[in-house]
Amino acid sequence: MGGAVASDSSGAAVVRAEIDTSAPFESVKEAVDRFGGSAVWKSQPNQLINPEVAQLEKDLILKERETLYVLKELELTKKIVDGLKLRLQKETSDATAIPTMDSYDVNVHPIPEAEEYGHNDLEKNEDMDDPTIGVNQFPGLILVELEQAKATLNRTTIDMVGFRTSIKLLNMKIEEEKLLLENVREKLTVRTALISSLEEDLNQTTAKLQKAKDLESKRCEDPCSLLQEIKQMNSEIEQSKKTMEATKDEITKRMSEIEQTKASIKTAELRWFAAKKVEAAAKAAEAVALFDIKALTSSNSLITDPQDACGITLSVEEYIALTSKAQEADLASRKKVEAAMLQVDEANRSKSQLLTKVEEATAEVKKRKKALENALKRVEAANRGKLAVEDALRSWTKSEHGQKRHSVQNSTKFKNYAAHHGKDSHVLDLNGSTLVSVRPPLSIGQILSMKLMDPDSPEEYDQGPEWEKENEKPKVSLGQMLNNNRHDGVLSHQRDTSSVSPLKQFSAKRKKLGFVSLPLILAKQSKARRTRKSGSL
Repeated sequence: MGGAVASDSSGAAVVRAEIDTSAPFESVKEAVDRFGGSAVWKSQPNQLINPEVAQLEKDLILKERETLYVLKELELTKKIVDGLKLRLQKETSDATAIPTMDSYDVNVHPIPEAEEYGHNDLEKNEDMDDPTIGVNQFPGLILVELEQAKATLNRTTIDMVGFRTSIKLLNMKIEEEKLLLENVREKLTVRTALISSLEEDLNQTTAKLQKAKDLESKRCEDPCSLLQEIKQMNSEIEQSKKTMEATKDEITKRMSEIEQTKASIKTAELRWFAAKKVEAAAKAAEAVALFDIKALTSSNSLITDPQDACGITLSVEEYIALTSKAQEADLASRKKVEAAMLQVDEANRSKSQLLTKVEEATAEVKKRKKALENALKRVEAANRGKLAVEDALRSWTKSEHGQKRHSVQNSTKFKNYAAHHGKDSHVLDLNGSTLVSVRPPLSIGQILSMKLMDPDSPEEYDQGPEWEKENEKPKVSLGQMLNNNRHDGVLSHQRDTSSVSPLKQFSAKRKKLGFVSLPLILAKQSKARRTRKSGSL
C-alpha cells in the first residue's frame, strides 16, 4: 500500500472509503426515536375532522377560482382602458387637424350600447388603426364616444375598486379560516388527549365495577362458602394450636434431655477425676512395689555376700513370700492402671457423645422454635382471615335480614314484644342476627320430672307447646305477690291442710322425689356405662 501511494506522483488526492460500522436499526420505532421521537396517534378523532377539512379545502379552491376569475376580468378591463386611451389620443389629434363644419349637415349615427361597446372593444381598436375611419368621422360623434368611454372608465374603475375590496375581504376570510383551522387542530389534539385519559379512567372504573360485582355475586351466591371458610379457619387455628402444643412438649422434652446430658457430663467428669486419682494411687503403689523389689534384691545380694557384716539375713520362705507379695502388688497396680485408663477412655467417649447429643438437641430446639414462630404467624393470618370473613358475614346478614327485622319491629307492639321475647329464645350467630328460633331452656325441676316419668323416652318435651303450657307457671306482678304475702300472713291460722289442692301436693311430692332420686339416677347411669365398657372389652 505504501509503495502504491509513493508511485502516485501526479499529486492527485487519494480517496479513502469510510465504512459505517454502527449497528443497524432493529425496528422502525427505534429509527423514529433516533430521528425526532414518536407520539401516540389514534385515527378516530382524525376521521371526525377529515370531512370538515375536506369541506374547507373545497371552499378555499372555490374562492381561489373566484379570485382568478376576478383577476382575469381586471386584466380585460385594463386592456380596454388602455385601448380607449390610445383611441382618445388619436381622435384628439385628428380633431385638431380636420376643419370644423356645420353641425346641421352632420348625419348623427345611432349610439351603440355600453354592453356592446364593452364586448367589441378589440374590433374598435382594430378599426382605429385604419386612418380612413378617423378622417371620415365627425367631431361630434367623437365627443359622444369620448363621453361614453369616460362613463365606461368610471364604471370599470368602480368595478376595480369593488373587486379589490372583495379580494381583500376574501383574503381576510381565508386567513380567518386558516386561523380557525389551526385552532380546531389544537382543540382536536387537546380533545384526543382528554379522550385517551377518559378512556383509561373508564377502563379502570369498569375493572373496579366488575371486581365489585364479582364480590357481590360471590357474597350473594355463596353464603355457605363463607361459613365453610370460617369452619376451615377454625380448623386451621385448632391444628396450629395442636402443633404449638406438640412443639412445646417436644421443646420441654429436649430441654430435659439437655439437662440430663449436662448431668451425665458432670458425672463423666467426676469419673474422669476419680480415674486420675486411681491412676496416681496405682503409680504410687507401683513405686512402693519397686522400692520393695529393690530392697529384696539388696537383701539377696547381702545373702550372697556373707563377708559383709552389715547385710540382713533372710530365710528362703521369707524371701519367697516377699517376692510373691511384690509380684501381686505389681500385678494389682498394673490392673488398676489399666482399669483407670479404660474408665478415662470411656469417660472421654461418653463426653464426646454427650456433646454431639447436646449440639443435636440445640439444633432441634432451634428448628422447633422456628416451627413455633411459623405456626404463630399462621395462627395470626388465620385469625385475620376469620375476622375478615366474619365482617363479610355480618354485612351480608345485616343486608339480608335488615328488612325482615324492620317489618317485625313495626308490626309488633311494645308489650306483646316483651312477652314474645320472654317466651321464645332465639339462637344467635356470630353477627348477632337471629337464625333459628329454639324452644325455651328447661329448668332443673322439669328435667328431673322428665327423668322420673320416663328417663329413656323424653316424649313430653317433644310434644312442644302443649307440654310447656301445662308446666308453665302463671305470671304474677310484684304488687300481687306482695298482697298475697300479706294476705297469707294475716290468714295463716285459718288455713288447713285440707284446703291444699291435690295437684299442688302431687307436684311437691314429685319435686321431693325428684331431688331425692337424683343420686339414684346418676348411680344407674354410671352402672350402665360400666356394663357397656365391660361388654365392649
